[in-house]
Amino acid sequence: MKTGIILTVTLGFFATALQAQNPSAVRVKADTDLKYAIPIAERYRYPQFKEGNVSFFNNSPAVAKLNYNFQLGEMQFLSPTRDTLSLANEQSIKQIQIGSDIFYYDASHKYVERIAAYPKAYLVVKVMYKVAAVEKMAAMGKSSATSSIREVNMLSTGNSSVQKLASKGDIVFSKEKLYFLMDLNHRFYKTTKGGFVKLFPSHKKSIEDFFKAESLDLENEEDLKKVLQFCSELP
Repeated sequence: MKTGIILTVTLGFFATALQAQNPSAVRVKADTDLKYAIPIAERYRYPQFKEGNVSFFNNSPAVAKLNYNFQLGEMQFLSPTRDTLSLANEQSIKQIQIGSDIFYYDASHKYVERIAAYPKAYLVVKVMYKVAAVEKMAAMGKSSATSSIREVNMLSTGNSSVQKLASKGDIVFSKEKLYFLMDLNHRFYKTTKGGFVKLFPSHKKSIEDFFKAESLDLENEEDLKKVLQFCSELP
């Protein structure tokens, strides 16, 4: 069983506007059991647990029915008794393959999914639900659409469960995507111009010229692939 982590979040947003801008946002009513708050279809990477292969650095691979839980940020599997459990000892995992999809685990970044592969680098993404807004409780026990700045504590036990958030109002969760560059030795780099230069240090001038010539959005997946493709084709 993994050690519990207390996450403290201080936020002040307009939750209704946030949900309109982000269709993946999920509103959780006050006093809802978080274990069931986010619908299963939104909670997992796949509609159903799929057969996958877990490769280890020092042990034989294991086969299991696997699925990635966005809410917990954990890779889960079905036990022989059909219980849903989370993989432990993640630092011993080399990679996880589910169908054609590849996942890696890193102590700092946790689980990431490979979305593009090039000769010298990968583009990976980390997807998790984050607390995006906390609404205050208005008169008559209703949740106000305008959230106050509040401190919210969530206890994630790290063993396929979460405890109730200490809030008297509705909470909005937003699915967050964070992109990273990863070299073949599983070292991570930021998806910035500086990150690309660090990953391809012998081509600094060419990369800088490319950034000047192109209009790039480094939060856009296709633009990140475009830069990696260019860097991979440099002599």
